[in-house]
Amino acid sequence: MTAIKSVETWRMPTVAIKETWSSATSPWPTTPINFLVKVTLESGVYGVGEVNTQLWYLNETPEQIASVIALYNDALRGIDGANIAFCHDRMLKCYGGGSPGARSARSGVDIALWDALGKEVSLPVYKLLGGGNPSDIPLMFCTYQDTPELAVRDCLKAVDEGFQAIKVKVGDRLYSAGWTIKNLLAEADKLAAVLEAVPDHILIDADANQGWWNAGMTISILRGLSKFRNLSMEQPLGYDDISGAAHVRKVSGVPVILDESVWSAEAMIQIVQAEACDRIVCKLNRLGGFFEARKVISICEAAGVGVAVDTAPYTLLGDTAVFHAAATCKTVFPVDEGHLSFVAISDKNPFTGGVAIKNGLASLPDAPGLGINVDWDIVAGWKA
Repeated sequence: MTAIKSVETWRMPTVAIKETWSSATSPWPTTPINFLVKVTLESGVYGVGEVNTQLWYLNETPEQIASVIALYNDALRGIDGANIAFCHDRMLKCYGGGSPGARSARSGVDIALWDALGKEVSLPVYKLLGGGNPSDIPLMFCTYQDTPELAVRDCLKAVDEGFQAIKVKVGDRLYSAGWTIKNLLAEADKLAAVLEAVPDHILIDADANQGWWNAGMTISILRGLSKFRNLSMEQPLGYDDISGAAHVRKVSGVPVILDESVWSAEAMIQIVQAEACDRIVCKLNRLGGFFEARKVISICEAAGVGVAVDTAPYTLLGDTAVFHAAATCKTVFPVDEGHLSFVAISDKNPFTGGVAIKNGLASLPDAPGLGINVDWDIVAGWKA
């Protein structure tokens, strides 16, 4: 039987390990907090998912996540776990109603449902989602360094290691020290140094995380960098400034990527209608899991918009889920590795299997569900 018996969660003992994550110029909290989600079916088959809480980014606290998953446990017990659409309808009706934010807990349950169903029918999740290519998925190296010299050092090392794309964070100084023309130009100078140093067959995504704020200033800087044909600009303006993004795209001469703007399929339709970007960053936790992400991916592919599926500060579990989504894309843009080295479990790691990374490429196992194994004796020591 595929009826849902229970939805459980445990708080993971995670610690941030990404270089510069806690530096003086980083605006981000030092310890992302993650949850393991387990959905058990009446048949005894179970699936697992992961939630990453990011109050500063996704508007959700750890306490909120735990309480919402408890609501989902009550709402989903006895429901057919194979009816994913109905499960999402139940979750939406008891929390969030489809608003921005309020989706991370739902994403964890969704991932666990697909994992359980994959095990039930002996198929990998990416095949349940429509199929695709699970091998040699390219990775994008991500640098948070705050000086041109260190950024160039890291990027050249990444090229030597086989990475085909690089993301340069160019908004952190503006977040931590405030928006000034001096800080903006410092970020632009760092980006220019990387572009000059890296071969032009390597994709360079400049990620402002909404920090460049002003369309006119953004265009002024990008026009000076438009000679670099491998450059794209990611989310320079606020998440809801779709018209501004469209203006930057049409005037600057540099392709535009939207990330924080992509929080639902409905938002994606508005982005396409406004011709506001050339590519998006698709995050499972911001959208609500595989079910919602596949809607967004389909819209983009029909409209000729590229899709780069992105990780979050996940462990191996969540990262593996991300690559299952990426494998289903018609054109697989490099997946941001910036979060693959973000967090570690401070105690013994209960997860084995899953995605394998080698020479800047990722491959998924041909195993049922996500292909993740869990040592439940270790999990038993975690706080529920």
